[in-house]
Amino acid sequence: LVIRLERLGELARDRERAVRVVLFTLEYALRFAMVPGRVENWVVVIDLHNVMSVVSPLHIGSMISTASAIGVALEKVYCGRMVWINIINMPGSSMLTRAINSVIPAEKKDKVCFPLDAAAALAQHFEPNP
Repeated sequence: LVIRLERLGELARDRERAVRVVLFTLEYALRFAMVPGRVENWVVVIDLHNVMSVVSPLHIGSMISTASAIGVALEKVYCGRMVWINIINMPGSSMLTRAINSVIPAEKKDKVCFPLDAAAALAQHFEPNP
């Protein structure tokens, strides 16, 4: 699952609506896209490229609380299905990384990664398209 925050727009500020959209998308994927018995888990790539041109720095707190609400919903509804999350192209690395890490439960921190070189980090998980 690839989430590009720059495409969320106003949805990123509406916590309830964002949670409903994510849950609907995953339910749809479970019913119609995943092969039962073959695909049971998923990985998530959150791409923050160009997010600062869409979202004001004043709204970062609400976006983090929206992301936290989505994480809590996913943990309750789909516990055990997510293998890992990579958050790539993060602007203002250290400040935003600390803010995001503060809302991640301690037992889940090993599943979340903030790679600086996204291509190298993700290449080991995906086969190239010939």
